[in-house]
Amino acid sequence: MQITSNKTLTLLRLVMINIIAVDSLRNISITAQAGWVVVSFYIIAAVFFLIPCALLTAQMATGYSQNGGIYLWTKEAFGARTGFIVLWLQWLYNLVWFPSICGFFAGIIAYVIGPMLSINPNELVSNPWYMIAMSLCMFWLATIVNLYGIKTSSTISIIGAVVGTLLPMIVIIGLALFWVLSGHLIQEPASFNDFMPNISNMGSWGLFLTVMFSLFGLEMSAIHAGNVKNPKRNFPSALVISSFVILISLILSNIAIFAVTPDGSQHVDIVTGLMASFTYFFGQFHVPWMSAVIALTLILGAFTTVSAWIMGLSRAFTVAAEDGLISRSLAKCNRHQAPSKVLMLQGLIFSVFCLSYLLMPTVNAAYWFLSALTAQLAVIAYIGMFAAAIKLRSVNAPRPGQFDLLGGVYGTIIMAMLGFMGCIVALLVGFIPTDDVSISTFSFDSLLVSGVVIALVIPFFVMRNGIK
Repeated sequence: MQITSNKTLTLLRLVMINIIAVDSLRNISITAQAGWVVVSFYIIAAVFFLIPCALLTAQMATGYSQNGGIYLWTKEAFGARTGFIVLWLQWLYNLVWFPSICGFFAGIIAYVIGPMLSINPNELVSNPWYMIAMSLCMFWLATIVNLYGIKTSSTISIIGAVVGTLLPMIVIIGLALFWVLSGHLIQEPASFNDFMPNISNMGSWGLFLTVMFSLFGLEMSAIHAGNVKNPKRNFPSALVISSFVILISLILSNIAIFAVTPDGSQHVDIVTGLMASFTYFFGQFHVPWMSAVIALTLILGAFTTVSAWIMGLSRAFTVAAEDGLISRSLAKCNRHQAPSKVLMLQGLIFSVFCLSYLLMPTVNAAYWFLSALTAQLAVIAYIGMFAAAIKLRSVNAPRPGQFDLLGGVYGTIIMAMLGFMGCIVALLVGFIPTDDVSISTFSFDSLLVSGVVIALVIPFFVMRNGIK
């Protein structure tokens, strides 16, 4: 059953889908530990990843305005099988990532219900069964929401982007600005060197992966290209607006945390660290009750982030099913035009991945491993996307209504090469675990390599056995 391409996505909906898919406070407790260096990390990640990704996504999405996104582009450039491998990686890395974002959700819930039950929040999140139960509840609720179709899920994305992401960021940045204007002391950079990454300290570059990881996902909205009103105008505009909002909000939010709470942003738990930082932060303003308010908005933001990605990925997989690369029955949609079978399959696989909390020595180790594996698989998929951009623009003239980069083919190559360099750096630093992970570097890297190899082998096995 072909997905109906109703033109239901406006510029505002596109911007909000991008923001809710990418922008998030979930990693700030980790990235803020880098201090003022985090500003340089974000600028480097913007130049070598975010900007190339946004511009190349706009170019390809407007040239191939069908539902399919990265699968459609790599399929057109290198054939259906290569396209399926890249799509598989995108699908799988998000399924691997879902337990970590759901773990973040569970950590916030712990800060809300812990005091009510007279339990330390860290005791709750250290219990793998609690993490599994909360993660399953969040994911399956988001799956149920998406069964009601793209219009419902995109409306929820708008609410989540405003209330669950932008609002808490604005509150944090606004309070930090008030703190400075009131004459309070902040952690100021001693010199320009405080902004510069230290090459000799490779451990600090482990945080660069987290910074870059926080910018992944901007291409996801292209999966809905067939549902966009006036894509030539709306896609580039939405990507430029959302990229600017995402970058500025993340940089300012990081500065707000480590400048106002220089001690509170250090040595925090990976899962509950954000709420610990906020508790310290609001304590400085004598408004501790704001922690509960922010917690509720973050819960909504985390939920809508998962909801946005669940729908985007399932719709991409239905395109591959229609091409006969996997079972065509997966392409069937319900009466709300939602790919119900893929949504249910995602839920079942996600439920299995949640068991990783039982297999790792600590919840922190499981959380970081899932995040690192997600980033590694994502980087490989992005390399395929950048390569497809070069191939498509080199062999094809711009199509009617397509956004074209300044410089044509050369502009595309330059942007893609910047993206390649950013991806290579991310691949290398991805093998550097943080000090919070209670597992040896050798064991961590061995598990990481094993996970990547298994992920790359599976699609070849599926296609070799001719599943149609």
